[in-house]
Amino acid sequence: MFRLIGNVSKKVYYESENASDLNKWRLDNFTEDHHRKGGAVTSYEAPEAMVIVKNKPIKSQKEYLNNLLDEGKFEEYRRIAMGNSKRDIEVYGSGKDEPELINRRKKIEKLFRQGVTDTAEIASEVRVSRSTVNYDLRELRKTYPELRQKGARS
Repeated sequence: MFRLIGNVSKKVYYESENASDLNKWRLDNFTEDHHRKGGAVTSYEAPEAMVIVKNKPIKSQKEYLNNLLDEGKFEEYRRIAMGNSKRDIEVYGSGKDEPELINRRKKIEKLFRQGVTDTAEIASEVRVSRSTVNYDLRELRKTYPELRQKGARS
C-alpha cells in the first residue's frame, strides 16, 4: 500500500496498491495544459510538495520472528532472538559456561546437520549416552528451529 502525503500538512491525498497508479493519479489531477502561441505548454501545479510513502504493516516481534522462520532466515532469527548475549553460552550452554558441555553440543549439532539422525550413532561418535544426546538435541532445537524439521530417530 502506497500513500501520497503532503510534505507540510501531512494530509493523505491518495492511497493505492502500486506506486505507478498513485503517480498516474497525481499527474492526472495536478497537470494543466496551457495553449500559447506556437504550441502547448504543460505545467504541474500541486497545492504543496508531496511525498510517496510505502505503508508497512506493524507486526509484533513474535509474528516477525515466526515469519523469519517460515522464510528460512535462521541466522537473522537467531541474531534478533538472542540479542547481544554471548553466542556459545546461550546456544550451546543453556546459560552455563562449561566448555565440555558447549563442545559436546557443537559436535552433536555438527553430526545432526551432516544428516546423522540416529541418536545411537551420534551417541557412539560423541561417546555419551543416548539420553544425553536426546536432551542436547531438545536444547539445541530451542535456538536452532531448523533442527525441528529433521526428526531424530530413537
